[in-house]
Amino acid sequence: MLLGCLAAAAGLVVFGWGAGMPSAWRDEAVTLAVASRSVGDILALARSVDLVHTPYYLLVHALFGSDPSLTAARWVSVVAAALTGPVLYGTARRAADRAVGCTAVALWLALPLVSRYAQEARPYALAALLAALSSYLLLRACARPGARRGWVLYALSLPVVLAVNTLAGLVLLGHAAWLLTAPGAAGGPSAAARPGRVVLLRRGGAAAAAGLLLAAPLVLAAQRQAGQVAFLQPPALRDLTGHVVATAGSRPGALLLVGAAALVLAAGRHRRLALLGAAWGALPVPLLWALAQVHPLWTTRYLVPTLPGLCLLLAGVAALGAGSLLARRGPAPGARARGGWRLLPAVALVAALAATGLPRQLALRGPVGHAEDVRGVAALVAERARPGDAVLFVPNGEYRYRVVVQSHPEAFAGLADVALARGPEESATLVGVEHGPEGISRAMADVERVWVIGRPGAMIAAEPGDRRKLELLARRYRQVDRVDLADWTVREFVRR
Repeated sequence: MLLGCLAAAAGLVVFGWGAGMPSAWRDEAVTLAVASRSVGDILALARSVDLVHTPYYLLVHALFGSDPSLTAARWVSVVAAALTGPVLYGTARRAADRAVGCTAVALWLALPLVSRYAQEARPYALAALLAALSSYLLLRACARPGARRGWVLYALSLPVVLAVNTLAGLVLLGHAAWLLTAPGAAGGPSAAARPGRVVLLRRGGAAAAAGLLLAAPLVLAAQRQAGQVAFLQPPALRDLTGHVVATAGSRPGALLLVGAAALVLAAGRHRRLALLGAAWGALPVPLLWALAQVHPLWTTRYLVPTLPGLCLLLAGVAALGAGSLLARRGPAPGARARGGWRLLPAVALVAALAATGLPRQLALRGPVGHAEDVRGVAALVAERARPGDAVLFVPNGEYRYRVVVQSHPEAFAGLADVALARGPEESATLVGVEHGPEGISRAMADVERVWVIGRPGAMIAAEPGDRRKLELLARRYRQVDRVDLADWTVREFVRR
């Protein structure tokens, strides 16, 4: 209990450090915009888009009402990530010993990718917590296979996991590995072990099936909105290796991760925990990469719920010596001084990952640590725009640049969003619905100054309305200024 509380406290310190510093990026701005709506409006939005995130939006709305701040919303993830630490400790202690549990927690705190999404106003850290909790419930149920309550709790955890993040269901790969490697599952089981294995497989499989059946309506409904991620492209090989580098925060750290994982699997100590961690924390990465070659699914944030599994796998370095000082049975008399070296592999791995990942940890807590500068865009417009100016967003659509108006309405007060026909709440969409080309032409007839907000580089005409915007800008206006910010560009046009 004490170590679990210390793990949670350490998580609050590490993940809470600098949580409010980085500017929001577009998805976080969407969270604030949607969570500020009424419950009815959030549910109306879910009928057409973002059903997969609706439970999270409702949670943020329930906690903070109609005016959530960025820092407050991020603290939902901070707390979720902090609570994942004690759950990891409990899981590793059940499967191995206290040294492995403490190592898993230390790794969870050290990995930069964990910190990145522990400070994100999106549901990924919460999904990681729920996946870890589901795994703990499975191990607890397996320890007492005759107790129905344990299996019911495990079954009920699965629809909650899938409701928060569909791809968090990849944790089931780890659960399958745990059940399939139960005593007697392989290698000539004894007559005494065979019934225990059969019971675990039957009851674990039935509980998982029941949980998936409960989750099926929501998962199937979410699949009808799969077009929402159609913008994702098939990943290249560099995206696969880039994910490993992002997890560790550096190339040397990535090599440490891969080497440590291979060493743990080769050593064979605490084999079931290693396989649980490998199937949950390592296997989904190449699996999702391969699947994304034919179906758009690949982005690093979708793999955040696998990170607890990776920590369980890597924590096996604490068992590479001949035993563990903190094992449940305790050390032999006089062994503490002689056996302190047994913890060196774990201490060395955590220290090396913390050291190589520190520059990334610091960068993540900088003003553009989340790779975009929504805050800077709003500040620039507030400083330089004049009442009566117009604002255009190019491109429109799934790029969602217009969300800056919802996240920083004070910066756009007095500006005319001339292309907007219906607002987000009225249209039950994320950023509203624009006029067609003719409506845009009419709306811009008397505009003298236009602020064009969008992506860096050449302006993209993603749809007919965007093409009309570019035609009008080229024919009637001249660009007098351009400011590039992190993944955003603001252009100023005045009439010729």
